[in-house]
Amino acid sequence: MTTWKIYIVNYMVNLNMRMYVRDWKMLYGIIFSSLELPDYPTIYDYLLLSLRKKDVIATFNWDPLLLQAYRRVYKITSKLPKLLFLHGNVAVGVCEQCKRVGFIKDKCSKCGKQLKRSRLLYPIKKKNYHLDPFIKSQWDAIQHYLKYAYSFTVFGYSAPKSDVSAIELLKQAWGSPGERNLEQIQIIDIKEDEELREAWDDFIHTHHYETHKSFFESSLAKYPRRINEAYWAMFMECEFVDTHEFREGLSFEELKEQVQNLVQYEEDE
Repeated sequence: MTTWKIYIVNYMVNLNMRMYVRDWKMLYGIIFSSLELPDYPTIYDYLLLSLRKKDVIATFNWDPLLLQAYRRVYKITSKLPKLLFLHGNVAVGVCEQCKRVGFIKDKCSKCGKQLKRSRLLYPIKKKNYHLDPFIKSQWDAIQHYLKYAYSFTVFGYSAPKSDVSAIELLKQAWGSPGERNLEQIQIIDIKEDEELREAWDDFIHTHHYETHKSFFESSLAKYPRRINEAYWAMFMECEFVDTHEFREGLSFEELKEQVQNLVQYEEDE
């Protein structure tokens, strides 16, 4: 599950390249670390609450907004999806010695030392995902989860040509469309259906996909915390499914009431 990407043209080719790179890295950290969510529910909050502990959100974003949302919706339910940061994140801290991950301001749960910021992968052609232990662990995890997933949602990620290696890793995990003849893919993006179908053609089995221009039009919002059950009932058993959709503009209290009503019927996962 991914959202926006930011590209900055790389023209640093002179002898002072290291200085420029250092300055850009510092600027990236300052800009993204300063971002904060508003006090009302955002798409990040809705997205997290629409999924369960057995689900995974994998993002290419560096910004801290998803983690900020995670911390506040955790007060509604602890049954939230796993988070993976495929290009690192300014709010994620790592203890390389103990192989522990947490919020950047936290201390290692094992040795007690302050966590260090995870490495950020920048918009260059060759990203070498395998060189950084934390980044590699994130990619190993998403490949594992994709291999066994029943549904796969792409949120605002356009699969750019500069991300050839990333797309190839995702394809290896998902397999060929012929091997995923029961699974369903959902794409949330403002682009037209034909363009999205072409971009993700290597993942889609025949007609087993849907596109939506808004989160609130998607199956995640229509069947929050029950998307796979809804897909199976509709496409495998040809049954009508009642929606219990998230409406746009809900308060945190309204979200809490709706989500906790759903959580009480969920088995331990």
